[in-house]
Amino acid sequence: MNTLHLLFITSHLLTSIRALSTSTHKLVWFRDHALRIQDNEALHTAITETDENGSIQPFYLWQSSAKDATYPNPVNTQTGGTARDVFTATALKSLNQTFHGNLAVGLLDSSPNECQATSIAKELVHICKSSNLNEIFYQRSYNDEVENVIAKELEKNGIDARVFSSYTLLDYENRQVPWEKIVLDDPWRSPLIPYVEYVQDTIEEEGLKPVLDIDDCSLKKASCADIALTCPCDVDELNEKVGITPGNTEWGKSIVKEWPADEISAQKALTNFLDSLEQKEDDDAKKTTHLASLLSPYLARGLISPKQVYSGIKSVVKERDVGSIVRRICWRDYAYAVAKLFPNVVKGEPIRDGYDAVHDGVDLEEEEQQKRLDSWKEGRTGFPLVDSGMRELVATGYMPQKVRLACSTFLVEGLGLPWRAGMQHFAEFLVDYDEVINSNMWQNSACVGLDPYYMGMNYKRRQYWDKEGDYVRKWCPELTSLPDSIDIEVGKTTKTIDCLYEPWACPPEILEKCEIELGVTSRICDERQTRSDYFAKVRMERSKWPATKIDDKKRDFVQLGDIARIGMFTPRAIQLKRIRD
Repeated sequence: MNTLHLLFITSHLLTSIRALSTSTHKLVWFRDHALRIQDNEALHTAITETDENGSIQPFYLWQSSAKDATYPNPVNTQTGGTARDVFTATALKSLNQTFHGNLAVGLLDSSPNECQATSIAKELVHICKSSNLNEIFYQRSYNDEVENVIAKELEKNGIDARVFSSYTLLDYENRQVPWEKIVLDDPWRSPLIPYVEYVQDTIEEEGLKPVLDIDDCSLKKASCADIALTCPCDVDELNEKVGITPGNTEWGKSIVKEWPADEISAQKALTNFLDSLEQKEDDDAKKTTHLASLLSPYLARGLISPKQVYSGIKSVVKERDVGSIVRRICWRDYAYAVAKLFPNVVKGEPIRDGYDAVHDGVDLEEEEQQKRLDSWKEGRTGFPLVDSGMRELVATGYMPQKVRLACSTFLVEGLGLPWRAGMQHFAEFLVDYDEVINSNMWQNSACVGLDPYYMGMNYKRRQYWDKEGDYVRKWCPELTSLPDSIDIEVGKTTKTIDCLYEPWACPPEILEKCEIELGVTSRICDERQTRSDYFAKVRMERSKWPATKIDDKKRDFVQLGDIARIGMFTPRAIQLKRIRD
């Protein structure tokens, strides 16, 4: 055997050994938006590429929301985390059980001057090098800034990042959304509804990838014995710490009780919701109820994928009226597409500029502002729908979407408070907190988002979803004895008073009969006056703009990234009566 032949055999052998080492053990990084087994392309690919003698090594890096150096308003670290932290910890416990105790969890603590993405990237490099592996599988997030930092650090260290996307129905990594057409084709210049149609049309044209199923037998390949974490953490110990204050107030128990955080519960929530939908009828009569799917926590933490939800919807499309849930899952795509176009929206940077003077709300004394904010947070404003929603939020970490809209616009318009204060409160208490969806909603409530179409202080009942007043009676039991409504004579006309939603408008004899004290249930402020003051301040701010910031229909010009500058839907309440010359 000559030297050249020997070198060839040696080289071939080394290549085979290297290939064997990289193919038998696969690192799989689980992240906040994809804490599931099923329809997890990163996990599925890792399992598929692992031979029978190999293993998959699943791990998760815990980043408490209280220590997020990139978040502009960190939550109070003394609360023991947030509602979503409790849900995430419970989900990790379930995921660990599914992996038969083989999910490694590490604590990640960013230094004061280091962004979280950098901390994550450094830890991933440490894990790969310590495990002598040069490949890692994971699902990417929507945040390009974070993903680019991670990808560059891995590449710099010779680590192959096997990245997959599943946080939305459509893959936006290499997609050019036709924003200009979507906006201009709508007569209102309101992109929300047309975007839903765009998503549906695209799915119809391109289809979706099939839902990936992973059997339990494949999960027996999991092993975390060789994963070297800088700061390893026991999942059970993590669950014992999150949701407990230093004073040992175990507020997280109510979240755990209300929201079982596992994939089976996510699928059950989907099935129950689809079963609750009305049978499809030819006349498409207006519905008298508003159903909450209760899927949002599972979607936010990725215990179920948007694709799984869409697939479930399609399975009953012939029998059930699925229009509402289809719109909602497509609206989710819309929020993420907006965040792609305006990356800083999640940091509280308004999409519409020029409104700096109104971000702090109306002019109030500091003591009065704090009083209103505390009353809103605790559900003591005297407005039953708002109070019901805020009480439900504290108790369960949740409130229906329509109530969120009412509570957010009420904080801005009815109480004249800074919208960012509300955004931060929701971030701390929502079990389904999603920074993209939350920031979009709050900016629209303050009329500084891309599409404030649904702004409006709907603190009165919505007949089609709380017709009997059950929602308010559940969360404001002090009002239970009030009648739904009464008719009173006003001159020659009859006026209907909605007692349950406007107790301050009730005749004194009704309040006395029902043993209702106005001092307890009366309004914290004159919301109509505050609303007038707020919009007057907004209009005053707009009056200072040059004419080039407003189009001929009195709409705000908005720069859609690098695409176009377009006059977008602008509520009449903030439009100027006369355009400046």
